Amino acid sequence: MAVLKAFGERPMPGVRLSLVTRDVRTPYSGMLPGFVARLYDYDELLIDAAGLARYAGATLLRGEAIGLDPQARTLSVRGQGELGYDLLSIDIGSVPNRAPDAAGIPVKPIGDFVDRLDALGGAAAAGSSDDFTVAIVGTGPAGVELAFALARRLQGVGDGRGATIVLAGRDPEILCERSLRTRRRLARALADKGIRLETGFDVTGFEHGELRAADGRRIRADTVLWATESAAAPWLRGTGLALDASGFIAVDATLRSLSHPAVFAAGDIAALPDPRPKAGVFAVRQGAVLARNIRHALEATPLEPYRPQRHWLTLLSTADGRAVADKWGLSLEGHWVWRWKDWNDRRFVDGYNAVARRASL
Repeated sequence: MAVLKAFGERPMPGVRLSLVTRDVRTPYSGMLPGFVARLYDYDELLIDAAGLARYAGATLLRGEAIGLDPQARTLSVRGQGELGYDLLSIDIGSVPNRAPDAAGIPVKPIGDFVDRLDALGGAAAAGSSDDFTVAIVGTGPAGVELAFALARRLQGVGDGRGATIVLAGRDPEILCERSLRTRRRLARALADKGIRLETGFDVTGFEHGELRAADGRRIRADTVLWATESAAAPWLRGTGLALDASGFIAVDATLRSLSHPAVFAAGDIAALPDPRPKAGVFAVRQGAVLARNIRHALEATPLEPYRPQRHWLTLLSTADGRAVADKWGLSLEGHWVWRWKDWNDRRFVDGYNAVARRASL
């Protein structure tokens, strides 16, 4: 999005841009828990990728990348064939890392998750006299916010019984990268809302209605939502690109591939030389650097490094009109934090959509 905006504002003569995307309206993950909690309509999450492409004068190819030949400089796109390139920027994000062959619903891609969310609510409403139980795997920010949001969404289903929400993850406690005070605040809020927490639960699989852990523990569940740590697209392993041990694209400080200088990568899919968590706050800041470095590469001028921040802000909604802010070891909570988060997220989405609208003026 940042690259399209930058090239729309300052086009480069002789440069042809192409945008390959699954979704012509791209959902913003930061607002997904609010949508799950029915605080937002789905349209409020969507950024007009097609409009941004028009603004940048880019050709839009709707499809999913499934392969790459970096020697021939061609990208394979499902339903579109081969696309040639001089420079390629891979910014495809990540997917939840789930147990092999495990059933359930991954949170990403978001569009697929949203399609299955109503069905989940219907199944909960039609459940038997026993509690309908949803297990969420992943005790990082995504899993914690999703647990609060789903508890709100499923209030009162099944003849008013509601649903049982279980939050499980391998770490010894939730939100290991955040301050102790924030962890305690949110653990208390989970308990207050009746959300069961299972830490140290290293999931090995889910079948026959049971979520299994390596230590033998079992959780009965009607369905599982996967909000675990990020995994990379499997097709990257066949490309010849330099990857890290987890399959993410290894880049230097300028976001350029370590093995193929014609390839850039940013956001979750990039493995930085100075590693950071797979969090949107880093992807957003990489966007401006990526746009400038693509321009520098086209002009054959020196590239600039991306310098990730050492401390970053996390805003976590509890889906009840309140949120928790965490940075520098400080923890703040209240309705005003939710209003801050809501304003921040809406400004991000609306800002890009305002740019996209300029393409039709």
